[in-house]
Amino acid sequence: MSEERLPKEQIGSESDPEDAAEQQIGTEISDGERPEPDTPETKDESRTGRFLKRVFRWAVLLLIIFMLGVVALEIVQVRPLRAERDSLDQSLVEAGAIQQEQQAEIDRLEGVEEENQVLAASLNQAEARLVLLNVLVDVTRAQLALAQDDPVRVAAALRGTGEKLGSLRDLLGPTELDGLRERLVLVLSEVDDDPFAAERDLEILANTLLEIEREQSEE
Repeated sequence: MSEERLPKEQIGSESDPEDAAEQQIGTEISDGERPEPDTPETKDESRTGRFLKRVFRWAVLLLIIFMLGVVALEIVQVRPLRAERDSLDQSLVEAGAIQQEQQAEIDRLEGVEEENQVLAASLNQAEARLVLLNVLVDVTRAQLALAQDDPVRVAAALRGTGEKLGSLRDLLGPTELDGLRERLVLVLSEVDDDPFAAERDLEILANTLLEIEREQSEE
């Protein structure tokens, strides 16, 4: 039995160098896989990275807050102000249209007013001419009655002539009409005592009325 053990021990002793080599290789491999210890430069880089990450996070957060503020400002202030501005613009457009319509109406009314003034002047002139012709008729009748030596008919023909001359003065304004009323008074005072003077005053009265009528026709 001792002889049999001896070769085993020799065999074991012969295999020891290989096992030792393998163990040495494993040790070297395990030593190569171990992390290197932290150096000061590695620590600084890690701190810088963490700082940059924090800065980036705060920048993103601030950007998000800023964008939310912009959106809130748009919703709360900008949109209402824009809507109010659009409403004001629309109101201005409507006001401009109303102003144009009013101006057109004013122009139309001014045209109508001018036309009314022209018509009123024409009507006033026609009425004055009618009154003037009535006075001439009264004077002509008085001349005929005086020619027939009828003082009563002369006074009757001139009974309403004074009022007609007053109406004529209101229509034409102060003209020779004031002198005509005085001339009429002279005729009525002369018809009984001085028919010749009354006839002369009636003729002057008639000529003056004809001159006024001619002037009114030329206007």
